[in-house]
Amino acid sequence: MKILDRYVLTTFLKNYLLSFMVLVGLYVVLDMLFNFDELLAPQGREVLGAGQDKWHELFILLRNIGDYYFYQIFLVFVHLSGIIPVVAAAFTLMRLSRFNELSAMLASGVPLLRISMPIILAAVVLNGLLLVDQEAVIPHIIPQLVRSHSDVGGGTENYFEIHAMRVGDSRVLVSGRYTPRTASASPTLDALSIIEYADGQPVRQIAANKATWDEARQCWHLEDAVVTNNLAPGNIPTTQPLERSVYSGGITPEAIILYRNGDYSQLLSTDKINELLEDKSNQHGINQLERVKHMRFAQPLLNIIMLLLAIPCVLTREPGRLRRAALKCLILTCICMASIFVCSTLAGRPPHPAWAGTWPAVMAWTPILIFGPLCVWLLDRVET
Repeated sequence: MKILDRYVLTTFLKNYLLSFMVLVGLYVVLDMLFNFDELLAPQGREVLGAGQDKWHELFILLRNIGDYYFYQIFLVFVHLSGIIPVVAAAFTLMRLSRFNELSAMLASGVPLLRISMPIILAAVVLNGLLLVDQEAVIPHIIPQLVRSHSDVGGGTENYFEIHAMRVGDSRVLVSGRYTPRTASASPTLDALSIIEYADGQPVRQIAANKATWDEARQCWHLEDAVVTNNLAPGNIPTTQPLERSVYSGGITPEAIILYRNGDYSQLLSTDKINELLEDKSNQHGINQLERVKHMRFAQPLLNIIMLLLAIPCVLTREPGRLRRAALKCLILTCICMASIFVCSTLAGRPPHPAWAGTWPAVMAWTPILIFGPLCVWLLDRVET
């Protein structure tokens, strides 16, 4: 069996690599076509308008494409990690059946399910790459992943205003401009104001011209900071310089990005997600954090289940039934993927606030409970 296992495994890995390059390449090409003008940096457009060296313009374009999509591939792999092994397994088994290799294996006394065992084991191991990508790679390249196409190669700055961000139950952050972390600079807040409340009335305000995030100490370094006390109605406000030039307490770059965009949570590691969930002062993106937390561990199981749904469809000893088998595989896989997408979307939208803690877990495991028994039933019906 070692020779057969090695042959099936080698064929599957070749098809896996080919499927990865085709599917990821298709995404990159389509995205690049729709955002071609954005990828051409401002300096490249100036070269084009001035009629200067076209080779320099081409170099700028290729550099921006490589700079942007090299990092995006790691994120695309997360989204395609379920369909890539399905496509590779389908092509592997259909090829073996098309050239009557399955018939030869059956004649030697090898069951069909035993033939597919190397594919299943290899898919389980390859799913480990998904966890490594999500936990060790993506969290360290977040500044490169959150860029827009126009930000690459010296495009527009990716900053925004913070109008009124709630921090806990008693503070509000306002800032004229927040500049996220880049590869060479820490996050900064310009013209910031932190207003503290008590019983619905403002009582204290901290204002500063600028604040820079210190990753090592997990705090903001304030410049020209002043504090104003006695803001409650009927009191006389007093303003004085702030004794400490640092500030901490629930206002982190991750919390600010979650305040603006809840999808940012899928880029964080599980440890960081748990840290934000335990921080009671963070009230932004909680539902999305819970959704990502539970889907993070359900996704590898769903990938394997989707593979086990596809294998019985194309694992046939009759080459004449391959078209019908491929159609059946396509339909089941699409239904499973659609169900996963719907449940993942609903996981971040609990129908009632009381269900916020359990609803994401229920939605994450619903596809497993539906399609898990189905794939076992289909595997049991394989005619070997």
